[in-house]
Amino acid sequence: MKIVTLISDWKLKDPYVSMFKGAILSSIPDVTIVDISHAIPLFDIKQAAFILRSVYSTFPNDSLHIILTASTFSSTEKPICVQYNNHHFLGYDNGIFSILFDTLDELQAFQYSLAEEEASSYLNKLVNMAKWLFNNQLSNFTSPFSNFKMALQQKVIFDENAKKISGQIAYIDSCYNAVTNIPVDKFEEFGQNRAFLATIASSNYLKITKCCDFYNAREEEIYFVKNRLGFIEITMYQSNIAILGNIKIGDKVEIVFN
Repeated sequence: MKIVTLISDWKLKDPYVSMFKGAILSSIPDVTIVDISHAIPLFDIKQAAFILRSVYSTFPNDSLHIILTASTFSSTEKPICVQYNNHHFLGYDNGIFSILFDTLDELQAFQYSLAEEEASSYLNKLVNMAKWLFNNQLSNFTSPFSNFKMALQQKVIFDENAKKISGQIAYIDSCYNAVTNIPVDKFEEFGQNRAFLATIASSNYLKITKCCDFYNAREEEIYFVKNRLGFIEITMYQSNIAILGNIKIGDKVEIVFN
């Protein structure tokens, strides 16, 4: 099965997503195209990386994930294809690979290298690389790549001495729940079921002391939930908590344990 996923900041008002899909379908027979999201804020590679990192592993092995967020569309740019955890990631080296993966060490990465097609559009190069990948010809038209651009990112800090986790708001979903970058498994491992108090930098009055395994209709206060993406999420029953609490992407989240 040939599966291609797309993630972009192109939105759906314009015809560009459909045009790109048409080019893929014309070049790769029997391919299945899945839209992850086209509503990424413009040029926001951190949002794109967070969403793609959260969902890619739910797809079958050998799926190809094409990253179109913050593309330059320059004919001089050469796409990069990265093989990681039995999946393939194709896009422009704008820093997103440095925040998409845990490490760049020992990654298998290939850069488009056909000199006679330097004037070819960037999107055509993406389609060509996707075709070569599924035809097991990628190494014939590319060269090894390792010099990735680096992007700044906020790491989650686990401070044993202060009994504190420091993270940030990474995503706000369509229901205005605020998703942190704190993995559920790391939260559980560090917390060891201890009581905690969590605060958000943008709000002086929001205090969180509860964490639920599922969304709880009986819970009347703000609480953490272990969401399906595998991250700690801030929510409140039938409330747009991000709006009510003035919570924004990038806001610092601190969890102090007893």
